[in-house]
Order: sequence, then C-alpha cells, then structure tokens
Amino acid sequence: MKAAIIVLGCPKNIVESEYILAILKDGGFQIVSDLQEADIAIVHTCSFIDSARKESEKTIRDLIDIKEKKDGNLKIFVSGCLPQLLKESMLTKFPQIDGYIGTGSLDKLQNIIKSQKQNISQFSFKAGGLNYSKGRILSSNLAYAYLKIAEGCNHKCSFCIIPDLRGKYISRSESSLLNEAKQLAAAGIKELIIIAQDTTSYGIDLYNAFVLDKLLVKLSKIKEISRIRLLYAYPNSITDDLLKVISERENICKYMDIPVQHISKKILSLMRRPLNTRKIIEKISENYPQIVLRTSFITGFPQETKQDVKELLSFIKEGHFQYGGVFKYSDNKEALSSILAGHIAQKEAQERKVLIENAQYDIFKTKIENLKGKEIEVITENCRQKDNNWTIAARSDFQSPEIDGSTIFKSPSPIPIGSFAKVKIISNSGYNIKAAAVIPLYGGVAGRA
Repeated sequence: MKAAIIVLGCPKNIVESEYILAILKDGGFQIVSDLQEADIAIVHTCSFIDSARKESEKTIRDLIDIKEKKDGNLKIFVSGCLPQLLKESMLTKFPQIDGYIGTGSLDKLQNIIKSQKQNISQFSFKAGGLNYSKGRILSSNLAYAYLKIAEGCNHKCSFCIIPDLRGKYISRSESSLLNEAKQLAAAGIKELIIIAQDTTSYGIDLYNAFVLDKLLVKLSKIKEISRIRLLYAYPNSITDDLLKVISERENICKYMDIPVQHISKKILSLMRRPLNTRKIIEKISENYPQIVLRTSFITGFPQETKQDVKELLSFIKEGHFQYGGVFKYSDNKEALSSILAGHIAQKEAQERKVLIENAQYDIFKTKIENLKGKEIEVITENCRQKDNNWTIAARSDFQSPEIDGSTIFKSPSPIPIGSFAKVKIISNSGYNIKAAAVIPLYGGVAGRA
C-alpha cells in the first residue's frame, strides 16, 4: 500500500511525522507525496489554538473530498493533537475517516492501518508523543533538521493545553539523542535545531537537574555538525552553565528563542508564567550581548489593560530582542484562562497586536542597520538563476528557518544547497536581509572538539 502524510503545526509534529514515515516504511508501506497516488492518507494534526484546530479540521474535510472523488479508494487516518482533544467524538464529527489515534499511541498507527476493521481507533487517554524511533525519513532536502529532546510539559500556563495533549515532561536519554544526531550528520545535516515543549528543562526528570548544557557540549563535538540552534527555552530553567556553553562553543549559534509572552507582572501572574522574566532577559542582554534573542508575545489576554500594553511596548523598545512573534490571544475553552473575567474584544486585541509588531520591527531594523557592512557566514537554502546571475536565499546563525526571514544575495555562479558562503550585510527588506557575496565556502565548517 502507498501512504502519504500531511503534517500540520509545529516542528515537533514534523519530527513525529518523520518517525511515523520510517515506521510505515519498515512495515512494508511505500511512501508517496502525491495524494492521488496514495491508498492511505494520514493527517498529523495540531489543536493548540483555535486557528490550528480549524486548519486541522479543514484538512480532514479536504481529504474526505478527495476520498469521494476517488470513489472511496483512499483511507483516511487522523493522528496527533486533534484526536487527543476530541477523543471519541472524532467519528461523530468525521464519520468518513477510517481511524484515529491520540498522542499517547502514535507507535500503534501502523497496526490500526493494517487492521481490517472499519472506523477503528487506538486511543490512549494518557497523553504523550512519539519521543523516539529507530528510524527517521527526513521530509526536506535542506541541510537542517530538528532534534526533539523531550516530550510533554510540566508547566501550568493558564492559556495552554499542551500538558493535557502531551502529558508530563519526559526527557529522552542522552545516548538516543547522540545516536540520532550522528545519524542526521551522516545523512548530510549540518544544522541541528534543538526543540521540545521546553528545551531548557532537559534532564530534570532524569537527574533532578537542568543538564541541557552538558548535552549541547556533547552534540557540539559531532564534527559534521556546523551549527546547533536552541528554540523553546523556558525562562526559569536557563542556567548560567547553559549561557556559558552557548557563548563559548564555536558551533553553537549565538541565538536563543525564549518565549516570554508578556512583561506585565499582573498579566504574567494571570498567565501563570515566571514573574522574574524581565530579570532573566536583562541578565542575558547585559552579560551575553553576543546572543541574539527571539521571543513571542501574546496580546489581548484577559484583563490586559492599556497600561499593560504600554509596559510591554516600553520593554520591547529596550531592544533585548531581534525577533518577536506576536500572537493575538486565542480563547480555548479547555484552558484555565477561558474562565477569567475581562476578556478583550477581538478588534482591540488585533490593534494591540499590530502595535507590538510594529514596535518589534522597528527594533529589528535598528539592529540590522547597526550590522551594515559586517561580514557573516550563511548556509544556502535556495538557488535560482536569473539572466547571468544566481539569486541565493540563505540563513545566518541568527536566523531560524521559516520564522526569521532569509539572507538574500547575488552570485555569479550557483552555490549548492547546504553549502556555506560569506556575505556582507547591506540592508533589510522586511525581515529578509539583503547582502553581497564575499567568499563562497563550499562544504561548511567542521565541528569543534
């Protein structure tokens, strides 16, 4: 049978889907990318916020339409967070699907597909995730890959249902992570992007201590890996040892993604987020100015006042962050925040979102202007010919894929995807950086001992 998978949501879902593909291939399935060829269609869903849930449901409906056009010759299976959220009502909502599976049973998906029964499910009421697989089929030909170091979350943020969908925090073993990283390096991966719901709590369940710094040191010794990037850092578990490792290890990007969500202590308290967030960010900015920071903010949270917004704008204008994603509060009836008084009108929340976005963009422009003329190393991700020149899209070590824009420059000759080049920063165009080529460095930089 031929199987295709559609992946929705975050990079963690991408990793799970790549594990699922390997499991299916080992089980005798042929993996295809064209739904018209497929006998089996799997949609790996997200339901973290309302827009993600709607996207998942629309994708399922689109697959049902394809199934009808193929006279029923397509079996549809739904996996991940949406089934975990809806549970048995999946079949009430989508009776045309052939099976579904929650986050705690993803390793059983192959068994469900092979079953001859109709409309079956394998549902574990215990939330979880596919935290490791012996194999992995990469879904991209680019030179980066995500390394998921843990599953679940122990925090109780009032707006978030991740602990309900994914369960308690479970760190992967160091040996499994090093083995997977080496396999990725052998497959040509040059940049590892470290992810989890909370990366900086790595090891707390295994050693009763935060030991991400020790893991990063060992990963950085894999000689074929030129870059290691850290996403989803939780403020309270960022240790001095971690900051020191990031600042000192040559092939660890001087870059951290630290979602702060807000800065008003009143709003942070309502969110059940760390109240010392400001001190942590100020400490990094003061002691490690070479580390580029990315963050995310939520606007329009219940009881947020204009004064709270003013306080957040003032904090942003201090210039701690080069990048910031801004999200309008999404009310989720399963989350504790839904029962709070003082919900903000959608129009007002959107206006506040635009204010925050504009303030953060002004900071970005200033930071890039200050880098004008600086030479940086970039990794090539796209190469297109136009007349006698090639337009190259690449990323620096302070640009995470898909969220931080690209570095764009011209080259008289093509540069292979995954190769490195040196460029000089000229200006910005939106969140993209315009640059001029200096020296192509094919093959990349070796890892450090």
